[in-house]
Amino acid sequence: MCGSPQVGKTCFGPHWLQREILGDDHYEGKGPGDYLAITATYPLLKLKMLPEFLYVFRDLQKLGIWKESDRVFTSHDRAHGAPSWRVIFGSATNPESIESATAKAAWLDEMGQHQFKRDAWEAVERRLSLSQGRVLGTTTLYELGWQKTELYDRWKAGDDSIDWIEVDALVNPAFPRAEYERAKQILPRWKFNMF
Repeated sequence: MCGSPQVGKTCFGPHWLQREILGDDHYEGKGPGDYLAITATYPLLKLKMLPEFLYVFRDLQKLGIWKESDRVFTSHDRAHGAPSWRVIFGSATNPESIESATAKAAWLDEMGQHQFKRDAWEAVERRLSLSQGRVLGTTTLYELGWQKTELYDRWKAGDDSIDWIEVDALVNPAFPRAEYERAKQILPRWKFNMF
């Protein structure tokens, strides 16, 4: 999901991940196991991704507890004495922090940033290989990097395993139209289209 800054991409991520785990009326969740939540850098994790995640999983839904020292959210649901499922947080600047998990789905926030390296993407793919789990990437396009060649170009060529969703700033009813028009006037056309 690529879109303008402040359109609500990071706010959408926790709801998608909850659906991947628990399911809903239209989708059977993956259930017990490990899930990944990866962002470009740890400062970004603390700034936006983690607060949004905790708001949905801990505060609204009361699904479990956050273990700061481990960077893991564990469910209240239990299976054989252990948490039924957990969400493991990591940083794309340290792809090794993603390795060794066997995950069922992954939410990647700000994957269009320069710090979100292809190595991290490949590590996530390895972690999801057994479950053939789904990935949600939420980002603004900051550059034409590996995301273009690995995802956008493949989608454009007809790869039906990829859904490329573009979200315009004005989809967010709180986004000021005046700011949209201002950016349209001052930015080069290619940059306005990208952001």
